[in-house]
Amino acid sequence: MTAVFSLPGYYLGIHHSGLSGRQAAAVLMWAPALAAVLVRLVTERSLGGIGFGLKQPVWLLIAFALPFAYALPPYLLAWITGRGGFAPGQWGAVLPYGLHSTGVIASLGLIFTVGLFDKFSRALGEEIGWRGLLVPELLKVVSFRSTAIVSGVIWALWHFPLIIFADYKAAGTPVAFQLGCFAAMIITSSFLYAWLRLRSASVWPAAVLHAAHNLLVQSVLDQATVDRGGVFWLTTEFGAGIALFTALTVWLIFSRAGVLRTAV
Repeated sequence: MTAVFSLPGYYLGIHHSGLSGRQAAAVLMWAPALAAVLVRLVTERSLGGIGFGLKQPVWLLIAFALPFAYALPPYLLAWITGRGGFAPGQWGAVLPYGLHSTGVIASLGLIFTVGLFDKFSRALGEEIGWRGLLVPELLKVVSFRSTAIVSGVIWALWHFPLIIFADYKAAGTPVAFQLGCFAAMIITSSFLYAWLRLRSASVWPAAVLHAAHNLLVQSVLDQATVDRGGVFWLTTEFGAGIALFTALTVWLIFSRAGVLRTAV
């Protein structure tokens, strides 16, 4: 069902037919949610298992902070080494809903308020499917580790048509390299998403993590980085930097005694 419901989004994303990039992305990103809701209604006659409750709001703060741990370091490295230039003036060009701003601080403020809401409104569609339904159901039949890996592989493959056939990619590096780095980032980060979903018993922290990741990487760091020679091998969602630091972040969190065993 997710594959079928995703076809219109793939078509719009590849052919740019009539909708903006944000609108086409929304069509695609809400396909997993539509599939998950229908499955729950048919099999359980209820949406209770998706995780719409939230007893401990602190998980939202943890989720928001995580992308800064794994996404910021590779960009700092690129700026410090001269691989990429830092150009925060570009932030005013990525504001959603036709907003405009010429000031760096004002633009950043709008990005982290209106922009975060915009990213969240689309990320929630994916998370209702991947973490609302898929992760809890997988956990019924496999271990937490396998749940994270399998859900991550499905999540990565779901993005591949856009990387291969559309413009959801970086410039100047081979597509095969981008696919590998993206898949590594997605699969390793799936440990964080599954952990948040299961420990909080809620889909909201996963949605916040997804939105914060997209906002920080796509709207803040990518926009403020100018290529001065090979920066895309290190940065963006399709470079090696975020993939490596995501893996390091996951290792640091789950290497603590008992965290993996008590992930649920």
